[in-house]
Amino acid sequence: MSYHVEHLHSVQAVDDAVNREGESGRLVVVRFGRGGDDGCARLDAALAAAAERIGPVAALYAVDIDEARGFNVMYELHGPCTLMDDIDWAAYYSGGGFAGLVQAVHERAKAGRLLVIVD
Repeated sequence: MSYHVEHLHSVQAVDDAVNREGESGRLVVVRFGRGGDDGCARLDAALAAAAERIGPVAALYAVDIDEARGFNVMYELHGPCTLMDDIDWAAYYSGGGFAGLVQAVHERAKAGRLLVIVD
């Protein structure tokens, strides 16, 4: 099976994807931002580089905050690119570190952990 970063274009598409993946047991990784932003482009490249490695355990999605505006207030999406707080994503842009992080979170979540701290 081939894995990739799927672009979602509406709030309903995001909700449907989260619900579908929730039933499958895979993690859901969503990049909110503006595709034309340089930081978002680098993060999208990291997600794409990691897609094959983490595809079996995580679904990767990109959402343009100008298309799916319903999340902007709810998640306080004001910057050009948001994936998760408190992580230095620059360290993971090669794809390998990011893939390892996602796999570690998936393993701990399957073991019943609701909070995963990776240092």
